[in-house]
Amino acid sequence: MSAEQIARLSDHQRERLLQEVLEKLLDSGIELPVDDEESARELLAAFLSQEGGAVRSDDVLRPSVPLETYVRDVLALLADDEETAGVVSEAVDELPEETQMFVDPITAAVVLGALVAFLQTKVDFKISRKDGKTEFEFAVAKKATSDRLVTKVIEAVKNVTVQ
Repeated sequence: MSAEQIARLSDHQRERLLQEVLEKLLDSGIELPVDDEESARELLAAFLSQEGGAVRSDDVLRPSVPLETYVRDVLALLADDEETAGVVSEAVDELPEETQMFVDPITAAVVLGALVAFLQTKVDFKISRKDGKTEFEFAVAKKATSDRLVTKVIEAVKNVTVQ
């Protein structure tokens, strides 16, 4: 599934698709290292800040940008990545007809959860909380072997989250 095909889906279909993709990623064994929306924003901001220029957690999924824009862009990111493209395709194949579709209202937490799950296919995280502060450490994971890949992932996530 390409970004163009995702763009042709209705908002309703994209929302359902993102929810299904996140569920499939979690069912595949990925565990989210964060337990709330703010922690996810902080983790993504810390990750994005690695390559020059600090990104504040408030800049991740700005309220001034319609949430549907983020849904579409996250789906495109997941569909274009070799490690998550199959999950997106499988979820598309299982989507019911739109007239038979029920979708919980999409939230920023679903979008953030999908982004964190995507990052876990590329990067290992270590989160430590001490004296009311949260610190994040990132290490290249799995098949990722170069700083170039990390830079590419940072740019891809930045293009989706900081608009």
